[in-house]
Amino acid sequence: MLLCIDWAGEKVKIARVEDGHGEIQVDEAREIDTSDLGRYLRNIAGKIKEIRVAVPIEKSFHKTFMVPNISGNLLNQAIAHEVKKSFGRNYQFKYTDLGEVVVPNTRVNKRIMTVGVERETLEELSLVFAHLSVRPKIYTTYPVALLALLDKVGMLSAESMGFVEMSYPKSRIVIFKGREIRLTRELPLSEGDKDQENIFLAKDIQRTLLFYTESFPGESVANLLVLGKFITPDILESLKQKTGANIIPFSSQPFFQDIEDGSEIYPGCLGLAITSPPDTHFQFTPFSIKEKKKIKRTVSLFSSVFLGLVLIFGLIIFRFSLDLRQLNIYRQGIKGEIKMKEDRMKELSSELVSHSLEISQPHWSETLLELAAVIPAGVSINSMTIKKDKHEWVGEVGGSVEGTDQFASLYLVEQFQYNLLQSPLFSKARIVDKKMEEENIIFKIEYQLRT
Repeated sequence: MLLCIDWAGEKVKIARVEDGHGEIQVDEAREIDTSDLGRYLRNIAGKIKEIRVAVPIEKSFHKTFMVPNISGNLLNQAIAHEVKKSFGRNYQFKYTDLGEVVVPNTRVNKRIMTVGVERETLEELSLVFAHLSVRPKIYTTYPVALLALLDKVGMLSAESMGFVEMSYPKSRIVIFKGREIRLTRELPLSEGDKDQENIFLAKDIQRTLLFYTESFPGESVANLLVLGKFITPDILESLKQKTGANIIPFSSQPFFQDIEDGSEIYPGCLGLAITSPPDTHFQFTPFSIKEKKKIKRTVSLFSSVFLGLVLIFGLIIFRFSLDLRQLNIYRQGIKGEIKMKEDRMKELSSELVSHSLEISQPHWSETLLELAAVIPAGVSINSMTIKKDKHEWVGEVGGSVEGTDQFASLYLVEQFQYNLLQSPLFSKARIVDKKMEEENIIFKIEYQLRT
């Protein structure tokens, strides 16, 4: 049995489901107080085969960054820097590439969506399950689980759309555009369906949509999916009047087995249920769990290494015991051959150095003048080498860039490389190293002179 837990603040939404041949069957769905979760878990511990958890929405972030079209370790460093600058260091985060974006008069950029969870929150949640033999396989966020659900039922689109889950004591709204999570917010809701509360909730949703339009100029939410046991015709009518959006009551019934009333089934739990762990990119693990796994791997590795060393040592002793004298003679012969080769290499090295000094005279003045002409403003050169490799003059130039931010510095490095390639003196230019030091970029570029 799969246990899905949507941590919605003071309340916890729970769904016990069975996955029968790809079809989700909900056996139980309930909402309990956070303080009662421990007792509930102890009562059903023997029936649980897997646990998946969506962390509280206020303990996570979802943000998209526009970055230069770079990849590898430099991209990881740039994103880590932006996340720390925006949210601090107290987050575990992951990111995914949403594709390239061509901005007029600039180079191609990438849209990178990041999802982060507070480290302390992951540790606190892991303690809740410490007494169980089954630990959660997935920790992720409510919007990520909701994204999986909407993708499953085919409701994601290229246009901005909102999803509102009305619940007590808080409702939640998430706005998507395609697979991008653009905005998340919690909305207070008093228990009951009083007219006054309906008006307040509709106004909160209206203000959220207006904030979204201000944050993303030219964007608006045309469709608003609504789900929850507090939905009434008055609320739907009030939402339509306040927001001007197309209000769509959401039901899971057409897509999942044995769901009698889709409004009573929690979308976060359903999203967790259909999420496949191997395919889940935004899957987090508490550091304490990582350390335990690391210790187990380390112990296993050391055990294997120790056993291997014992076997090798035993083989060496056995080999020596067969014919120690013959082995010693063989060793002396090898040492003699090595000594002869070392002496010959020293002679060759001296000859090569002497020959290099005779023929390696690059066109220093012409090279330095051309190099100075192609260096962009803001780029400082710290070192330069040049040598003759076979029939070609090759070298390396190193320096640093201090731009307005890291992305601007990256552009300057790429501009320097581009200028070298356009120069009539240089035939090749390749960036071989880039690394970040606070706001600066330290780089090295290999080049080749035209002959």
